[in-house]
Amino acid sequence: MPTDAKTILESLATAIMLTDGQYKIIYANTSAEQLFGMSRSKLRSLKLTDLINRHEKNLMENLSRALKANFQGFSASDIAVGIDPSHTISVDMSISQYSGKNKGLIVEIKSINYQQKLSYERQRRTQHLAARDLIRNLAHEIKNPLGGIRGAAQLLEMTFGKAADITDYTKVIIEQSDRLKTLVDNLLGPQRPNPMSLANIHYVVEKVLSLEAMATKDKIRFEKDYDPSLPELMLDVDAMQQTFINIISNAIQALTESNTERPLIKIQTRAVNGMVINGFKYPTSICVSITDNGPGIPESIMPKIFYPMVTSRSKGNGLGLSIAQSIVERHNGTIECESHKGKTTFSVILPIKKDVFKSEEI
Repeated sequence: MPTDAKTILESLATAIMLTDGQYKIIYANTSAEQLFGMSRSKLRSLKLTDLINRHEKNLMENLSRALKANFQGFSASDIAVGIDPSHTISVDMSISQYSGKNKGLIVEIKSINYQQKLSYERQRRTQHLAARDLIRNLAHEIKNPLGGIRGAAQLLEMTFGKAADITDYTKVIIEQSDRLKTLVDNLLGPQRPNPMSLANIHYVVEKVLSLEAMATKDKIRFEKDYDPSLPELMLDVDAMQQTFINIISNAIQALTESNTERPLIKIQTRAVNGMVINGFKYPTSICVSITDNGPGIPESIMPKIFYPMVTSRSKGNGLGLSIAQSIVERHNGTIECESHKGKTTFSVILPIKKDVFKSEEI
């Protein structure tokens, strides 16, 4: 296969496979590896028919005609594929014929779940940006008069300081003004981000874990599963520490408030290939997964957990995940979340390389 053509196929978010005249898989791209969860060498030991659920009778019949002359190709929707019949995935599949020196099939596969995920990410990002801009504009409008209110209270205190009742009132005004200023500053987020520098993601995570371990006094077990081969990234180290503090602190609070037995937080780092983030496909990314065995996030707020001021905790302000998402997006990354009772995982995904491709899925 020409190098340019192979490079293009490897860059696609769509899973592509080629078969020979007996349906044996002779090529599978990176997206096909990810879709089926196996290496291309394993895929090349299989036939296309091995991956298709035997209950898909119409598809199997069409495949039996696929290598005949005048074959025009066909598409099939909501097809169950996978080696294990009890663990299949639903996909859309397009099959066409190629010929020349050899004859075989070109198979294009798109995961329905993947398509839904991309659509959800687009919607979430749009809504997150809109909500963030609205909150920041509102925060600016609140912050401007706060200084004047605090200053007026201080002036009253200086002028009528001898009157005890006036001092009581001005003290409340000043304290509440300072509290609102802190809240507004959190809403606005960092106004002057630190410069990026090369750093190891494990250094950042370890620094946060050392702080959290001291704070929890060994009441929560931290389990680490690191990939030591991961390269350094260009990071705003302080901001990225804040990201992991926000996520891990949320997990600690959820475990503590729910009185979870044997509370555990597991941190795993891995390299992932071909991730599509905010409409761009990156060859390689680093994924830091933070998993707790707590009660899970209520379904009612799951679609909105990255919005400002959204929280399920009575004492939470709903800013931690919104700030974390903003920081990660500044690093061209994203945060994903999966949650059910007994297991909640936040995955911070950060691209390693800058040479990206605009995804045809977006």
